[in-house]
Amino acid sequence: MLSDEGNAAMAGDGATRTTQRRRGAGLVTIAKVAVTLLILGYIGSTVDLSAAVRRVATQNLPLVALAGFILVVQVGLGGTRWFIILRSLGARPPLLETLKLFYVSIFFNAWVPGGIGGDVMRAWLSYRSQIGAQTAVTSVILDRVAALVAVAVLVLLTAPPFLARAGVSMTMLAPILISMIGLVGIVVAAQFERLPTRWLRFRPLRLLADLGGSVRSVFLRPAASFPLVAVAVLSQTALGVATYAMAVSLNMNISFLECVVLMQPVALVGNLPITVGGWGVRETAMITLLGLVGVPASASLVLSVQLGLLLLVVALPGGLLWLAMKPAASRPAATSPP
Repeated sequence: MLSDEGNAAMAGDGATRTTQRRRGAGLVTIAKVAVTLLILGYIGSTVDLSAAVRRVATQNLPLVALAGFILVVQVGLGGTRWFIILRSLGARPPLLETLKLFYVSIFFNAWVPGGIGGDVMRAWLSYRSQIGAQTAVTSVILDRVAALVAVAVLVLLTAPPFLARAGVSMTMLAPILISMIGLVGIVVAAQFERLPTRWLRFRPLRLLADLGGSVRSVFLRPAASFPLVAVAVLSQTALGVATYAMAVSLNMNISFLECVVLMQPVALVGNLPITVGGWGVRETAMITLLGLVGVPASASLVLSVQLGLLLLVVALPGGLLWLAMKPAASRPAATSPP
């Protein structure tokens, strides 16, 4: 048995590691804030802010409200997407409970620096509500993948008419290439299920094989993949529709197709964990991509900032749902595979 001194030493080492992790997380957050401020400062110094203010002064507010409603619908579609994934993995959660947990995760992703706080919270709340730990974590990972699949599908479907109208450029060819690689990557990931049995004694490879099996069940089984991709595409399309409503409210000269197409790479870039909440990189991406169709930088900046603020507002009900949730004293037995 360990002596009291040994137990104290182990406790001290654990406390030190916890402190170091918190310090590291704090430094990462400070770095993200600094990068965000630098990018926004640079954009502000290069864009005609007076023109941006003039657009806001004549904005159509009912269309802003419509955009907010569409974003709420997008949250519902995202929760439905996750519900389909959970069902494909063998879990049987109620739809309304799934939608509630998804909305809570939207709040944390929007308001907590880091970009993955909502995903962590969603996995934990799923585990607490009778879903196996591995299933909960896997479902959140595959939900992120499903959103990327929808982006890839929309990019590939809309690229031909868009390129015919706007012309071929490396800025648009890059998302097309990335989309193709991503879809092939899903097929490759599913093959991890077939790792040799003798390799499965190693836990990392066993987890990889399990993930491959989950990818196959969710994305390569037509009964699951067709409704999943359909809902995921609708969710990403809703982002383009909301963006179009905001653009029209600002009297911007941009088409519906252009909004749907160009917002897909913007959404992809905005999820990069290099700034706080995607601020800065989202504005840079929108100025660059909307510039391909002749939208002034000032208009793109206003659209991006207002869209970001609207997303924050739409996420607030998720915080209220979280506050209303009752803490569980103990976790009941899981009703899904571990």
